Amino acid sequence: MTELRPWVLAILADPVTKQPCKPEAFNNVQGVIDARVFLKNTHGYKEWAEGQDEYEKWAEGEELNTSLSEYQAGIEGARPVYQHYQMEGRILDLGGGAGTVREYLSDAVELVSTDPWLQAAFTSSSSTTCKAAYTCLDRPLNFIAANAEFQPFVEGSFDWVHMRSMLDHVQVPDLALLEAKRVLKPGGCVLIGLYVDGGKSGVISFERRIKDLIKAVLGFIGIERWKDHH
Repeated sequence: MTELRPWVLAILADPVTKQPCKPEAFNNVQGVIDARVFLKNTHGYKEWAEGQDEYEKWAEGEELNTSLSEYQAGIEGARPVYQHYQMEGRILDLGGGAGTVREYLSDAVELVSTDPWLQAAFTSSSSTTCKAAYTCLDRPLNFIAANAEFQPFVEGSFDWVHMRSMLDHVQVPDLALLEAKRVLKPGGCVLIGLYVDGGKSGVISFERRIKDLIKAVLGFIGIERWKDHH
């Protein structure tokens, strides 16, 4: 369930010009403001679009195939991050989907999630198993469809920008980081989380190396089903 609170509407801006604007300036698709700006005809767009399409298909299937215990393990696995970095105030969740990071935050925070996947806010919340794990999904979410490189907010709007497990999914990471800086208040913080190959130890298992080699060979001969689009 999405619902843009008045404070979100008050900081809306054209994602290209960065000038303040009203909700009526955007297209509304299935009840969601569509502020997406695609860098078509630029280097890397074709690969990004293919990767995004593959990710959305994967995510839809993942919601159906993930068990309650797997969701709970994921929640507890990430909890130390949010115990160490305690986000407060007004938060922009870039690539935040259904805003599951709210599971670790107090009710006092103001959070808006943006994601280039128009259905991102609805996929998780439609899964009974996911909702059983993430109680925050029962609460309305401020959600806008937008690319990380072009955010629809005025300068200096947020205390925190949350960028966990998303920077390797954007077409132009440095532009996404510049946008994060632009919308931060003076003294604000960016929280970035990325997958590290080999986990905490940094050691890649022999089995993983073999799988990666096989996927590379399959891609070379034209079988791209297991291609990594990050």
